[in-house]
Amino acid sequence: MKNILYILLITTALSGCNNWLDVQPYDRVAEDVAFTSVKGFENALNGIYIEMNHANLYGAYLSCEMIELMAQRYHVNEGTVYYHDLVEHKYQVEMSKNRFAGVWEKTYNLIANINKLLENCEKHRDVLSDDYYQLIKGEALGLRAFLHFDIFRLFGPLYEPSNNVTGLPYYKVFSLNERPRFAAEEFMNNVIADLREASTLLENDPVRTEGSWQENAYTFTSFRKIRLNWYAVQLLLARAELYRGNKSDALSAARNVIDAQEKWFSWVNRQNISSGKEDADRIFFDEIVFGLRNTKISKLYTSYFNGNTLSSEMLLAPLNSQVLKIFENNRDDYRYVASFSTQLTVGGAAYNLFEKFKSTVDSLSSNLMPMLRISEAYYIAAECEPEAEDGMQWLNQVLVHRGVKEMTNSTLLASMLEKEYIREFFGEGQLFYYYKRLKYSEIKDADDPLYVSERTMGLAEYQPQIPESESKYNDMYN
Repeated sequence: MKNILYILLITTALSGCNNWLDVQPYDRVAEDVAFTSVKGFENALNGIYIEMNHANLYGAYLSCEMIELMAQRYHVNEGTVYYHDLVEHKYQVEMSKNRFAGVWEKTYNLIANINKLLENCEKHRDVLSDDYYQLIKGEALGLRAFLHFDIFRLFGPLYEPSNNVTGLPYYKVFSLNERPRFAAEEFMNNVIADLREASTLLENDPVRTEGSWQENAYTFTSFRKIRLNWYAVQLLLARAELYRGNKSDALSAARNVIDAQEKWFSWVNRQNISSGKEDADRIFFDEIVFGLRNTKISKLYTSYFNGNTLSSEMLLAPLNSQVLKIFENNRDDYRYVASFSTQLTVGGAAYNLFEKFKSTVDSLSSNLMPMLRISEAYYIAAECEPEAEDGMQWLNQVLVHRGVKEMTNSTLLASMLEKEYIREFFGEGQLFYYYKRLKYSEIKDADDPLYVSERTMGLAEYQPQIPESESKYNDMYN
C-alpha cells in the first residue's frame, strides 16, 4: 500500500509578487509521487512556510497576540476575559489552555511534515541536484530547529544546564509512536546541532552572493528573505546560543550576520516610515533577515488593532501614557513614528494605536511578518561582548538608525538593551522570551496606565503547562 502524505499543494506563479504563492486546498497525495520531482519538494517545503502563518503560530498567537499579552504589551479592558486571563498569566482557564494546545499541536504537526520531507530528501536523493539538495535539506533542518526552539522557549523551564528533569520531545524522525523527550541541556544541544548542520548545507546559499531578494525575481532560489536562509540560520544560532548562556558562540554567529549588514540588510530610511505615507515602511523591510510571507496580515490589523472599528473590549493597544513611557517622550524614535503616532480615545481611554501591520497597499513589504531582523544581531553582540564599552558600540549602531541618542555610559548597557527589546520587537513575540531568558522576577504591569507597577514573575508565570492532550500519554509531565 502506498504511503499517504498530507501536504499543501502550492503552485509557484511568476506573474507577480502578489501571486507568488497560490495556496490550493489540502489534498491526499501519494508520497512516492509527491517527491518524484523537484517541484514536489518545493511544494512540500513551501507548505511548511505557509502553515507557519496559521493563527495558532506566527499568524497571531506567537507574534502579535497571545505571547504579547503575556509580555504586558497592551492595556486590556479587565472585563475582557478573552485577553485579560493571559495578561494575568492565568494559564489554567479553558480559553488559555485551548490556545496553548493549539500552539503545541500545530508546531509538532509541522515538525512531523519537516521530518517526512527530510526522510524523502534521502529516499529520493536522485531527484535533486546537489545545490537543491543542500538548499532544501538546509532550510528544513533550520525550520525544525526554529520550531522546536520556540516550543522550548514557551513550554520549557527557566533554562539551567543542570536541570536534568526530562521534559519536551525533540523529533528527528517522522514517527507516530515514539516520543523522545529530553532534559533542557540535551534539548538545546539538538537545536544547536540542527542549526550547525543547516549552516553547513546552506554554505552556498545564493543569499550570500545575491542578497535576500531581487525585485521582480520570484523563484525558489532568488527570493531568500522569505526562507530560512544562511544568514537567518546564523542569527537563529546566535539567539539559541545566547539563550543557553554560550555568549562566545552567540557573538561569533551574530557577527556573521552583522558583517553582511551594509551589503544586504540596509538600515531603514527615515523618509520611508512616515505614518502619513500610504506605502510607509512600517516593518523596516530591508532590515528583515527572515520573514513569513503572509497575505492575511491586513486582517490582523482589522481584527486586533483598528481603533476606528474595534470596541475597547476587543482592541489591542497600549495607552498613550504607556507609549510615552516606553519611548521616553521621544516622538522622533523611528519605531514610534512608524507604529504609534496615531492617538485615539476608545471607551474613554486614550490609546496609541499599534499600526505596524496597517497598510492600504498590497505589496511584499506590507505582507511580511518579521521573524528575524538585523537589529537583533547587534543586540546579541552588545550583550555578549566581554567588555561593556565594546557592547555599547554595537548598540549605538542601532540607536543612531532609530532616532535615539547614542549611549555614552557603558554601565547602563543592560538597562538600555531592555528598553530596546521593548521598543524594537513590538508585535513580534520576542519580549516575553527575553524576560524569561533573563529570569526577570518582575515586569511592567499593563494594567497600570503609567507603567510603574510591576507583576511578579516566577516559574508558574513563565512556563505554561504541557497541553493535556500530550501529557496524558506520559507521566513525566505529571
